[in-house]
Amino acid sequence: MRSTNSMTLTARAADLLLHRETAIAATLLCAALLYLLEGALNHMPFVMLCVLAIATMLFLLSRRLYFSIYTALTVTTLLSIASVLKYRTKGFDLHIYDVVFTGTDPKAFAFLLDGFKIYILPFAGLLMASIAVLAFVFIRDRKLSITPLKRSGLVAATVALIPVSYPLHAEEPRYFHYLGGYNASAFFISFLDLRDATFGQGNAERFANMPAAEPFAAAGECETTGSKPDLFVVLSESQADLSRLDQYGIGQQFSGQFESADGKRRKLRVETFAGGTWISNFSLMTGLSSLEFGWRAPYLTTSLEGKVHQSLATELSRCGYRTAVLMPMDHGFVNEGPFLKSLGFDEILDYDRIGASEYAHRDRFYFEAARAFIEEHRRTDGRPLFLEVQTMFAHSPYSDLLADAEPESASESGIFELDEYVRRVAQSQRDFRWFIDQAENESASHPAIILEFGDHQSFATRDVMTELNPDFALYDLGSPAYLTYFTVHGIGTDVDMRPFDFASLDIAYLGVSLIEAAGLDISPMFSDLAALRDHCEGKMYFCQDRAAVNRHLKKRITSNYLTIE
Repeated sequence: MRSTNSMTLTARAADLLLHRETAIAATLLCAALLYLLEGALNHMPFVMLCVLAIATMLFLLSRRLYFSIYTALTVTTLLSIASVLKYRTKGFDLHIYDVVFTGTDPKAFAFLLDGFKIYILPFAGLLMASIAVLAFVFIRDRKLSITPLKRSGLVAATVALIPVSYPLHAEEPRYFHYLGGYNASAFFISFLDLRDATFGQGNAERFANMPAAEPFAAAGECETTGSKPDLFVVLSESQADLSRLDQYGIGQQFSGQFESADGKRRKLRVETFAGGTWISNFSLMTGLSSLEFGWRAPYLTTSLEGKVHQSLATELSRCGYRTAVLMPMDHGFVNEGPFLKSLGFDEILDYDRIGASEYAHRDRFYFEAARAFIEEHRRTDGRPLFLEVQTMFAHSPYSDLLADAEPESASESGIFELDEYVRRVAQSQRDFRWFIDQAENESASHPAIILEFGDHQSFATRDVMTELNPDFALYDLGSPAYLTYFTVHGIGTDVDMRPFDFASLDIAYLGVSLIEAAGLDISPMFSDLAALRDHCEGKMYFCQDRAAVNRHLKKRITSNYLTIE
């Protein structure tokens, strides 16, 4: 009896799903959902033609009409939902390179699985349920006797219509589309980037078309005659200047913080929002704007490995420094470890080497690991030290209350993610103060300069910032969404603050400014970079004199300091 009832229910489900009206209703509902996720009506012809292209290709292979329709709708919807989740946490839509790079990077995948279970597990459940339903439809859907020629014609006609519906202007950079939260179309548009990369189009051609430029003079010996202070750079993960956030009492809580030793607060312009720490670190270490490479910005640690031959590491090595980076992630995460080694860094202290047991230790853990390395270095190596310390405690997600933060750090907005973020930043700033105190305790024998900066803003403050500032827009790289901060502290040594004194400083100039502030000799290339900073008033990609920026880039290429393929 139960078997008969089960067979009846299965038959009824099949009859319902394999029905013309049901397929039409599903298509209309899916189109409405995709429109909500896209937010732009004029993009919908492109989106729905992409759905139709997937359906016709599946129909060509399977001859099953309903299976092809439902699978195309499901795939597009799941991709769009994944894009929404990525955009919410990273400020960048889903891209085909997320499959090419991140999807094939086990370290990156492990990090996402560990840190974003709240998103991944429900999505995985939805995916499994979808596969089960589609498998049922596949089994019950009968093959149609339509010739391969006609099925191929449907594919060809649909694919031919897609370029006509393309939602961007011909010369409009696709990079800005991915910043706009167009979650239904972004993944499909990104296939054009894969095409360009495959056939060598894009950046190489643009750089090649720049006017010819003479190479830089060769860098000689470092002629710094005075003392060489240790240089410590602290990458304060996901932090912005919360003393400027005048809502829910947050600004008052951080009053007097995010200031340099001279009492000034300084703005840093970065090129990523809510994620992509390695993008900011790329610019710091190379003196290059990631925006010069368009949509490739999130993938430069892979695509430019071994192709940047003059960097902050090589500049400081020339002046006798030992160079090292302490990072919370595995050496191979988004290929950052190998990329930094290719820039000339002597040491990469990664997740395993510092004895990490999770991805979001309190920042004190990273500072203590840094102190252990510093003390070992001073026992065994007489060179001055450059060390970058990357932190992690303020990183998303903020769905859980992380341990080890003092209770008085709490915000009272009533918005859990915002309050948890504020609590973590407050603790991170206290831990940073501890690191400064350790340096001050030995300032007489080991003078140092400590530069701290926020790598990007957090999505936890996006809604509040949008309310306070109507110019806050992720699609506008000149908006306040891309402003963080940096602080500079001289420990037992004088610091020339003039290289930092701009209305805002682009992160690509932060490294050369630190070198100048320390009074170190700089090579011709870095001297030209500093001159470009002054000429462009702290701006790089958005410098009003675009020809000056192009000239500097071309000179790097001509000098074989930058290889573009």
